[in-house]
Amino acid sequence: MPAYHLEDEFQNPQLESLALRFLVEGNRSAVEPFALNQFVRYESIFEAIEGLLLARKPLDGVAGLKEAIDASAGISGETIESVAAELSRLAQLRFLARFQEMAASQLFGGEKDPARILAALETGLNNVRRVMAPEGEGAVSAASLAVEVTRNAIRRFEERKRTGKSIQGVPSGLGKFDSLLNGFAPGLHVLAAGPGAGKTTLCLQWAIHAAENGHPVLYVSYENSPANLTLKLLASRSQQSPTQIERGFANIEALESAGAALSVALRRLHLLEGTRRTTLASIQQTVFGLMDQGDGVPLVIFDYLQRAAHGLGYEQLRHNVSAMSAEMREMANRLVCPLIAISSQNRSQGEYGRGGKPSLDSLKESGDLEYGADSVLVLHPRESSLASAEARPMELSILKNRFGPLGKVNLIFRADHGIFREEA
Repeated sequence: MPAYHLEDEFQNPQLESLALRFLVEGNRSAVEPFALNQFVRYESIFEAIEGLLLARKPLDGVAGLKEAIDASAGISGETIESVAAELSRLAQLRFLARFQEMAASQLFGGEKDPARILAALETGLNNVRRVMAPEGEGAVSAASLAVEVTRNAIRRFEERKRTGKSIQGVPSGLGKFDSLLNGFAPGLHVLAAGPGAGKTTLCLQWAIHAAENGHPVLYVSYENSPANLTLKLLASRSQQSPTQIERGFANIEALESAGAALSVALRRLHLLEGTRRTTLASIQQTVFGLMDQGDGVPLVIFDYLQRAAHGLGYEQLRHNVSAMSAEMREMANRLVCPLIAISSQNRSQGEYGRGGKPSLDSLKESGDLEYGADSVLVLHPRESSLASAEARPMELSILKNRFGPLGKVNLIFRADHGIFREEA
């Protein structure tokens, strides 16, 4: 069994030395970004410095302090924040490596009961998660977040001045809707609608628009195959019916032209067919791979929630949906990206069940979506004098929005071409 050399593989003595320099030069205020587990080579020196600084005592007499600080000679361009972040990352890798070593020893050691091994691994993994995400364990001082909030406000102000665009999230391509929602910000966004309302079509339209604007997109579908989704996209862009194309009545020239026009965007759009073996952990790894490509903020679309949650293991579907939606929101927060989850609506609930317009209570039997989601969007038919057989009047309502106001947008759905557009 291979051995792990944690102290050698996941440490940076020069950065530890630089951290000590920051502590000495910044004194007491510089202690906060660092923790004892971030140090390996100079752990005892950091512990001694921290104790003296917090006690407001001089640092004279700390053994080996000068030599430790001198080891950072030649490093430039780093800040306290960047050094603390890198040392924290290395510390997390050490915890993960120790977990891997423990897992291997459990599997190849004397224990032969799979259930006991699994229980030990789950306990170890939970411990790793607690160490790697301590911010979830207690309250955070608002004062400690004020600098970060101000820094983000400055960044967004400068970005708006540079680009002329006030929309900060991933754009949908629907102008009024983007103004209300501020684009798709990182978090969980639920799109609910009844059967045949065009949920998949609308999400595909959002997906390709995001890809055309430089964002990598992962579309996970439990309803359509990747080939069928691609057909819908090309048919929409060439203003043809997917059914007519499949029956041999395609305008080939228009189809090829649409493929050429979308060639760059299609390389950013990744399609995954969801199965019972598809897990949120595997989806998260796929998104990490997209992020490594160096493009913009990724967009994840899940089509659809109830089908994906069906096999989670709880006796009632609503409990499966609640558990999966909570995991989705956590994943979106970890990845710092927007995740759109398509959801069906329960047409027997609330005002919707009595023939009225959809409302949050129509999600009651779909788990706690109205509580866990950052935004809830509902797509439903509406009456309009512009209605025709080809153009269906629809309304996209924002019933919950943690990022801004509520509101609604009138849309026209060309189901034959697979296109939604805002009504003028």
